[in-house]
Amino acid sequence: MIISIDALHPEALGENTSKTIHSVMKRGVFTLKGQSTSPPLTLLSHAAMFSGIDPNDGGRKDNSWQSGQKKIGLETIFDDAKSKNFSTGFFYSKNKLGFLISDSIEQHQLDPDFSVENAIAFFKKTDRKQFCFLHVSGLDITGPVEGWLTKGYMEELFFIDENLSSLVELITSKKGFLLIVTSDHAGHGRIHGSDHPEDAKLPLVMLSDIADLKQYQDMNYNVINLKSMLQNILGL
Repeated sequence: MIISIDALHPEALGENTSKTIHSVMKRGVFTLKGQSTSPPLTLLSHAAMFSGIDPNDGGRKDNSWQSGQKKIGLETIFDDAKSKNFSTGFFYSKNKLGFLISDSIEQHQLDPDFSVENAIAFFKKTDRKQFCFLHVSGLDITGPVEGWLTKGYMEELFFIDENLSSLVELITSKKGFLLIVTSDHAGHGRIHGSDHPEDAKLPLVMLSDIADLKQYQDMNYNVINLKSMLQNILGL
């Protein structure tokens, strides 16, 4: 289970603002030194997570996409999962992320309001090995309006974190799980997507009962590393 919380600044995480994620941090490993793409934008970053390829090395460079346009043509984390007979699901909150849908994704749905519920339903549907990527929006709206790390931003994170609690509980109650919580970018003031160093920051939080993750504690993580990390941890 990979959860990407759009626009999550690593400094926002804490016991009071994100109780659920903080609990995962205490039980697992984490780094607050994650880095996005350059520029740090939603579609560019998620395309790099999926493909392991940076925009400057042949990855996605355009942050806009509309239904009917060409979709990703690179091998992705879902191709890896499908090759190992995982049931695959992708649930997302922004239309532009439809660019990432490929034949290796068995179930996918755009839903800005109930993406978490869709992920929960996915995990309850089958007894097969399951591989799911969930994109959660909200902070990407609050950040540009009220500012990153402001009271309103923290309140939105608190709401998102509470909404994730049932999903996290479901995943961690299963045997043989890997849970990853991360983001695509952050921001500063009311700005994001710039070359300001705050904009590229993001966290990486991981918990598993099947893998020793100690080597990833405090690592210098980049979004292009996700694909190779999953290959190493899960043998994809």
